[in-house]
Amino acid sequence: MSLTSNNERIKIDVDKLRIGMYVVELDRPWSETAFLFQGFLLQTTHELRAVQAACDFVWVDGQRSHSAEEWVLAQATAAVPERAKIRKVDFFQELTTALPAWNAAHEESLRILNAVHLGVQIDIAAVKAVVKECVDSILRNPAALLWLARIKNSDLYTAEHSLRVAIFAIALGRELGMLPLQLEEIGVCGMLHDIGKMKVPSEILNKPGALTPDELVIMKAHADHGRRLLLSHQQVTAATVDVAYAHHERLDGNGYPRGLDASRIPYSAKIIAVVDAYDAINSDRIYSKGKSSLESLRILFDCAGSQFDEDIVGTFIRLIGIYPPGEIVELSNGEVGIIIGCPPDSKLKPRVLVVLDADKQPCRERVVDMARNPKDYEGRALRVRAVECSGTYGIDIEHYRKKGLIIP
Repeated sequence: MSLTSNNERIKIDVDKLRIGMYVVELDRPWSETAFLFQGFLLQTTHELRAVQAACDFVWVDGQRSHSAEEWVLAQATAAVPERAKIRKVDFFQELTTALPAWNAAHEESLRILNAVHLGVQIDIAAVKAVVKECVDSILRNPAALLWLARIKNSDLYTAEHSLRVAIFAIALGRELGMLPLQLEEIGVCGMLHDIGKMKVPSEILNKPGALTPDELVIMKAHADHGRRLLLSHQQVTAATVDVAYAHHERLDGNGYPRGLDASRIPYSAKIIAVVDAYDAINSDRIYSKGKSSLESLRILFDCAGSQFDEDIVGTFIRLIGIYPPGEIVELSNGEVGIIIGCPPDSKLKPRVLVVLDADKQPCRERVVDMARNPKDYEGRALRVRAVECSGTYGIDIEHYRKKGLIIP
C-alpha cells in the first residue's frame, strides 16, 4: 500500500500500523482515549503501541503520512540525543589512532577465519583486545572508524564484513546508551556472529546464483555451526553465543534456525541483525552489486516491525545519516564526487569532493559545499541528483584519503 499516492483516508487494522503514518480518526471517540490531539503522526514505537492498545482499527491520511523515503529522511535528520553529540577529540586527531586500531582488528578478523579453517582455537583474548581499542576510539569520536568502515576490499568480504558489523554495532550501541563494557561485548558479538559460515562449503558460500532448497538448508546451518564453535570456548560470553545463533531470527517469527518471536530474541541479536543486514545490502557480493546507503536504509525501514526492531532501525538511521562520508554522489550538472561530511546543523547539505567531470572523466579535484547553495556553470542551483554506493564509477575513496583530500 502506497500511502503517499492516496489522497483519501484509509481504514487500517492497528496491527498493520507503522511509524510514519498519520492517524486522523479512531474507531472510538477521542475523548475515550489518552491521546491529547485529534490527528497525529506516529513517530515512536511508544505511540504506535498506545494506538494498538486502545483501538482495533483507525483511519490514516495518505497525503500526510510519510513514505519510506520520507521516514528515513526524517529519522536521519532528527535531533541527536545529547550524549551522541559529545566528541572528545576532532576527526583528524582520532583518525591517527583509529587507523592502527582498524588495521589490528582487520588482521585479527583474518586470523579468526584461518583458525576455524585449520581447526584450532580462536584467540578470544586477542579478539577482545582489538575490540576494546575500537570501543575506545568510538567513544572518543565515532566518525573516524565509521569512515574507515567505508573502505572495502571485495576479495576479503567475509572477514571485513564481520569487522564492519562490529564497528557499526559498537557505534549503534553507543547511540542506544550502552555502557563501555556492553559496547565491548556487542563488538565481540559482531566480530564472531558469522563464524559458523566457515563451516559452509565455499561453493555454496560463494555461489554466484540463487541457492537451491538443499543448499539453502546448508547455508542456514551456519547459525548452529557458530553456536557449537563458540560453546567450545570458555572465554566466550553467553551473549556472543546467542548472537551467533539468533541473528537471523525475525520479530514476526519467520526467521531461523528456531523461528523465535520478538519476545524471545536477545536484544544483542536484534542489534546485530540490523547492522549485519545493512552491511550485506550495502556491499558488493559475488551474486549482487551493493546498494547505496540510502537505499539500504530504506530496505531496513521496510522490514522494521516485521524483521527488525523499529527503535533500533530508527536509531541506526540517525547514526548513519542520509549522506554518510564515503558515499558517491552524482550532482545535477553530471559531475561525480565523494561525500566528505555534513555540517551538524545541515544534514541535507553535504560537502562533496568532486573527482569526475560531467563526462565521468577524472578532473581537478575541488570541494563543493552544498550548504553554501552553489551554482553550476549555467547559474542554476547545484544539487545532489543521485546517491550511489562506495566504489561506483571505479572511485577508490582510500586513494583520495591517502592523498589528503578527504577531510570529513
